[in-house]
Amino acid sequence: MGRATLLDQLQSAFSALLAGVAPVLPWLGPALVVLIVLLAPLPGRGPGLAERDPWRGFRYAPRRRALERAGGRCEAPGFIVWGRCEAPAAEVDHVYPWSRGGATVLSNAQALCAGHNRAKSSLRPPWWYVLGLERRRRGYFPDGEEVRVSGAMTAEDRAARASRVSAGGPPPPGARPRRPSRSGRR
Repeated sequence: MGRATLLDQLQSAFSALLAGVAPVLPWLGPALVVLIVLLAPLPGRGPGLAERDPWRGFRYAPRRRALERAGGRCEAPGFIVWGRCEAPAAEVDHVYPWSRGGATVLSNAQALCAGHNRAKSSLRPPWWYVLGLERRRRGYFPDGEEVRVSGAMTAEDRAARASRVSAGGPPPPGARPRRPSRSGRR
């Protein structure tokens, strides 16, 4: 008798819960779809499945170039996707974060003020952010400069890296120096 009573109580509690949620159910599906669409990344633009880029930060010429093409101003939107932040750009950061597989290449660089860089953190940009950035860049990038954002390395990027390393150029920024082998030591 105790078990039957417990099942009756559970059934009545479930019925009450369903009756309370029923008015909201028609809105739940569309709300979930809108949330997914707003937060989804732009297909084909993010980093691929290749190994992580060993170059962590934008330094030297790529950093200068990213700041120059942004005109020294922050590239973040002023309000959601409209306008542009008025602050001077202090840092160059990845659009697709390096910690999530984004390559350290100019097509993945954006000039940001310190506040927007901290707020961005390591979040993957949703599709509307990337398209808004590309739209804003058409207004201030120098003529002939590519505005398309891509978090993956192209074949040209890989070839340029390989030729720099094979020519005895400096190691990638942030790379650990190689230690001598310990096989001859005792």
